Amino acid sequence: MSGLAIFHLKYPSLLQFEEERLSEAQIRSNLKTLYGLDQVPCDTQLRERLDQNNLTQAIRWSLQAHFRTLQRTKALETMKFYDDYYLISGDGTEFFSSNEIKCDHCCTKVYNKGKANETTTYHHQMLVGSVVHPDMKTVFPIGFEPIVREDGQKKNDCEQNAGKRWIDNFRQDHPKLKVIFLGDGLYSRGPFIEKLKEKNVHYLLVAKEDDHKALYDYFWAGTEPDIEDFTQTNHPLINRYRFMNKVPLNDANPDLLVNVIYNEETNLKTKQTVKRMWVTDLEVTQKNVRTLVKGARARWKIENETFNTLKTKGYHFEHNYGHGYEGLANVFAGLMLLAFLIDQILEAFNKTFQAVLAKCITRTRCWERCRGVFFNYFVRSWDVFYSAILDPPRFSL
Repeated sequence: MSGLAIFHLKYPSLLQFEEERLSEAQIRSNLKTLYGLDQVPCDTQLRERLDQNNLTQAIRWSLQAHFRTLQRTKALETMKFYDDYYLISGDGTEFFSSNEIKCDHCCTKVYNKGKANETTTYHHQMLVGSVVHPDMKTVFPIGFEPIVREDGQKKNDCEQNAGKRWIDNFRQDHPKLKVIFLGDGLYSRGPFIEKLKEKNVHYLLVAKEDDHKALYDYFWAGTEPDIEDFTQTNHPLINRYRFMNKVPLNDANPDLLVNVIYNEETNLKTKQTVKRMWVTDLEVTQKNVRTLVKGARARWKIENETFNTLKTKGYHFEHNYGHGYEGLANVFAGLMLLAFLIDQILEAFNKTFQAVLAKCITRTRCWERCRGVFFNYFVRSWDVFYSAILDPPRFSL
């Protein structure tokens, strides 16, 4: 809870949190009132206690608990997209990199190998899955999986392996949730698709020509009635839709049949054309192809509304709060993700918090105002906390 408080309040460093906690009685009082903390560890003890790989499991349970609350209260209904399915966009991101600081679980990159200026970079990554909707800015992180080098292994972990672990954990936490997994070209491979099928997870995955030459050849050689191809104009956009069901994924997996969607969008004003292709296990028809394309394009929300917000909107996602020897870097990243989920829930459903964001205009300014109230006043509840930003207490000196 102490770690969550630091990241929920967007403190730029553990040292600043430590100094203010020790010097101001109202901060200690607010930590007890708002976060239930009778005793707060010093920054050194905090790092030592959180440097455990198994704590990522506890954070996963916390994410799960928040998500189930959204389900029970029917608040999540607004995120349903197609046939009562939720879209989950999954992708990996790097949050720590150093040429010097490292642990046994760091992944590595070697530059200029074998040359006099050879250098090694140590880094941590995680795969995150967020519930997204093409018509909504809000996203809800539903789980994460560290991409690490396991004990005794010389080779790096890979995003696909982390993705398979993510799917296993997701289905363990949410065995009956109807979802469509959105992923980039890294995931449209036979082994990962088989994992999705095994766990009853539908998918819409990017298919790049360099990775799927046989699929592209089969698809473009198709003719009616196997292929449907039509164009729709909505000035200034012209969209061409072409789709084909039951296409072999590749020569290595001839029995693994997928449905293929192609979309070509031309902007008459800019004279630019963008071409995209996806594979899916959902049957594609002329009635649903536009909806499926819209959903597939929402994959970018994992980058724009999740990672970009964490890295540029005051969460300090790439700041090194402490690397540790076991799991500290992953635990800190997980706690930031949990704090982000709490903020996203408030932004979606809490009118007072919505008003606070509107008043502050930017998220960074909002977090500054939050820390100001936390630092300067004794606060008895979260309702009072956010109301004090909208209407600050006034007194004269």
